[in-house]
Amino acid sequence: MSLSNLELEILKKVTKGSWNFQGISQELNVPISHVKVVVENLVRKGYLRKIECTETVCTKCPLRKACPFSYVPLNIVTYVITEKGISIIEKQFSK
Repeated sequence: MSLSNLELEILKKVTKGSWNFQGISQELNVPISHVKVVVENLVRKGYLRKIECTETVCTKCPLRKACPFSYVPLNIVTYVITEKGISIIEKQFSK
């Protein structure tokens, strides 16, 4: 399954750490709604993993030790890159 240039650019930005939909939208000059659709497609394709943070899932979250929100029961959604995502990014950087 190949990725579009926009999917690759968004995936690269997610791998660099702190990001948000508005920032990526502005940097890539695409509507926020489009960025959200692409991120959900990357989740569906297995390149990103969506983590919906609620009070009950904190103990299972891979980010729990570093999460600044773990002490407050908030409904937060975050995305982490999967092994599949890391692999495709490594292949792109090695070209």
